[in-house]
Amino acid sequence: KQVKAMAGTFDNYARALWELHVPENRVSEAAELLKDNPVLWEALKNPVICLKEKERIIDRIFPEEMRGFLKTVCSYGRASSLMEILAAYDKYKKEGRGILKAVITCVTPPEEKQRCQIESFLKKKFGKMAVEFEIRIDPALLGGFILEAEGVEYDRSLRGFYRRLREYLCGGESA
Repeated sequence: KQVKAMAGTFDNYARALWELHVPENRVSEAAELLKDNPVLWEALKNPVICLKEKERIIDRIFPEEMRGFLKTVCSYGRASSLMEILAAYDKYKKEGRGILKAVITCVTPPEEKQRCQIESFLKKKFGKMAVEFEIRIDPALLGGFILEAEGVEYDRSLRGFYRRLREYLCGGESA
């Protein structure tokens, strides 16, 4: 329950950032500053450092368009969640543009023709304008692939086929 509530909080902050219409390059710049400077992020998260000092740090380092948002995040004690908030923002931004995030787990990356077929299927299935793929290599699949998008999994791997065949032959019992 608490994990789901936190995800909701990240989404709320991400939506607020999106609705502020901060230029995307400024959001990316702020994210890079946090990733590249762990000491900076630690300072913003640190409850011992007063809010006024955090605001001075934000004013000196971050793009002007991001300052108000970052100060609000700090004032509500959510600076430790900034990476999750920015990841949720990225997801929210892609959804707003009709971009679907999909993961293909495979032994070898799909050829262009197969990738295009998968993309076409996903765009039609989920009503999206484009698909952004993440390719993960897993030799344990033996062949084929597993496709994941919006919480739906399509297992077209040989390992999955053998598992389903075993379940069928054994009447649902695990071997």
